[in-house]
Amino acid sequence: MAKTAIDFIDGRGGATAVARATGHKPGAVALWRHRNKLPRAAWPEIIEAFPDVSLDDLKAIEARARKRAAA
Repeated sequence: MAKTAIDFIDGRGGATAVARATGHKPGAVALWRHRNKLPRAAWPEIIEAFPDVSLDDLKAIEARARKRAAA
């Protein structure tokens, strides 16, 4: 599983591919990548679009981001 939001988005074909799969605008997904954060409001669409991604995976990505921000 991806360790960061950047890894997740790049590993799924980039912002445009993730946007297409989740129904979000490419610019929004590009902003997620820039911020290195997957917004919780998008988690249901992410889980639906990518069956190999679980809620626990998204929580782990978020936890790693918080650790980096606190350091």
